Amino acid sequence: MFDVIIYLFESYMQVDQNVEVDAQEITDELLEEGFQSTDISKALSWLDHLSGLHEHADENKIEEEMPTSYRVYSELEQKRINSEGQGYIFYLEQANILSTYTREVVIDCAMLLDVNELALQDLKWLILMVLFNDPESENEFLQLESMLMDFEDGLIH
Repeated sequence: MFDVIIYLFESYMQVDQNVEVDAQEITDELLEEGFQSTDISKALSWLDHLSGLHEHADENKIEEEMPTSYRVYSELEQKRINSEGQGYIFYLEQANILSTYTREVVIDCAMLLDVNELALQDLKWLILMVLFNDPESENEFLQLESMLMDFEDGLIH
């Protein structure tokens, strides 16, 4: 399922946000690429959930956290997002790339994935997609994208 999400992100989302694509057209293309129909359905549902979160962002905004507060992960969240992933999320919060709200969206979306444990590389993709889909996080998206691309090219800041 996550492979389908990444494929769609690379193929459609980054190209042009204003492009309207028919769901059946996408499904047909994904089937031709060799993806399973159940994975396609789950991926489209996941993406729909993500866009729905941002459409109702004002209703769902979490009040700013206090400087002395911290996020405690549930047992199930700890299984899905290991300590390395939790540390990465914390790092992005400290770097002001993730807000309290976007952090919670990342965790929510991670919990909806059909995986036992989310690899760090997959978590980075997920965070990039969350920021890309949040109209208020354009600068943060560009900053994270730049960090990830520089790292992949071997450059370290």
